[in-house]
Amino acid sequence: MSAGSNIDWLLHIYFARKDFMRCKMLIDQELYKHLNPEYLYFVKGLIDREEGNHIEAMHNLQKAIELNSRNVETYKEIGKTLFIMGRFNQALNVFREAEELSPRPDHEIYHYIGSLLHRSSSASNQLEVARQEAAEAKMYFQKAVQCGKKLESFQRLAEIYRKEKEYGKAIEVLENCLLIAPENTAVLTEIGVLYLKVNETQKAFDRLLEVINIDGKCSKGLLAFGAILQSRNDVDGALSKYREVAITEPDNAELWNNIGLCFFKKQKYILAISSLRKSIWLSPINYNALYNLSLIYIAAQQYSSAFHTLAAAINLRKDSPECYMLLGICLRKLEDSENAFTAFERSSGIVSKKANARNPLIYLNFALFCYETGRIAMASEQYNLFLSTSQDLLLPTEYKFQATKLKSLLKIPNNFIFAPVDEENPSPPTHIVTTQHNSGSNNNRLANKLHNEDLVFSESQSEFPLEVNTVVNSTGGVPDEKVDA
Repeated sequence: MSAGSNIDWLLHIYFARKDFMRCKMLIDQELYKHLNPEYLYFVKGLIDREEGNHIEAMHNLQKAIELNSRNVETYKEIGKTLFIMGRFNQALNVFREAEELSPRPDHEIYHYIGSLLHRSSSASNQLEVARQEAAEAKMYFQKAVQCGKKLESFQRLAEIYRKEKEYGKAIEVLENCLLIAPENTAVLTEIGVLYLKVNETQKAFDRLLEVINIDGKCSKGLLAFGAILQSRNDVDGALSKYREVAITEPDNAELWNNIGLCFFKKQKYILAISSLRKSIWLSPINYNALYNLSLIYIAAQQYSSAFHTLAAAINLRKDSPECYMLLGICLRKLEDSENAFTAFERSSGIVSKKANARNPLIYLNFALFCYETGRIAMASEQYNLFLSTSQDLLLPTEYKFQATKLKSLLKIPNNFIFAPVDEENPSPPTHIVTTQHNSGSNNNRLANKLHNEDLVFSESQSEFPLEVNTVVNSTGGVPDEKVDA
């Protein structure tokens, strides 16, 4: 707000310097002899808000509105005060009125309207209303980005794109945001995580390396960078990064989940189980940690513990085909073939109903189990489903090996060729393929993908009877923002 004549210029200087004591003294001296005290009431309202006196702030700002009902800046400050007070509906109405009064596009008005609509859509119980408000919020954030340079607008718009899984647009918005704040570690870290989601690992690595160079103690950046090293099988390098994170954030559930997976790769099962149990203790509803812990229990041949852990994971995600597949493996090991068949059948049924789910591993496991229990026709059916879902995927060697042996035993025509495997003397399959939580990839890769905010990689565990494993590797500390890498 531009300062007027008389002492308004001096008041503006004091306020800009946050010298509120002199501001108050000057206002008290001039308030009743000033010809137009609008600016005095305006500044007094801002000072009251800074000091936490929101009621007094509203009282003074409303007096300024009474003196000049066309001043957009005063409406904006009233809206901000109502926002701080938690009166969101009233704040939205005030900002809409400010939008109507503003003679030109105002990015600050657009940002606050977008924020309020986004908040309202999240809290709404009516689905259609929530969708309309969310779409309108997105539109206002787009307007805010187009006409202003408010960092928060870029971040909120990118957050919306991320939730809509439009990762390319989210990256574009945040890359533009770097023109405003080129060394903002939060933005750089988010870009790195988004690049991981679209399997641009090298670009993610470069961005996260920038974060570490700017701020070597940025826990989010270190966690995501460690996850990349972990996905590249540099377990010691990943552990060194996690060790740095543990100094500043020892109670980070995702950190201990990843540490547990590092120990799992080193086949140190006791340390892996201890780390994952700590992750679950810190976040009892952490699905990824529960899933990974059950997988390690299977590796350690602790099938009863794996069963109970999988039951907890399934309670969190009842539509997870990978959990039911592992449950089938546990029940098979516990010699409960009937319930194992039910679990495998449900796993196959769930993945078949999901339009975007492509996990041939589930079909292969079910086919192997059916062959083992004498259900030859169903084994052939599941094997054919495995072939149809894996034709353009890069499968690990263990998958190919087991599938090729099963094909020979089922005497299926050789119309689908894997990498060369000795088929002259096929022996019965000895490994069902277990998963470290992999449900396919946008780039048709079974390994190195993000599942719901979490980095996923695949590795073969040859010691597993009838299993091949994939482990969920999650990183991050912001909810939902968790930061998953």
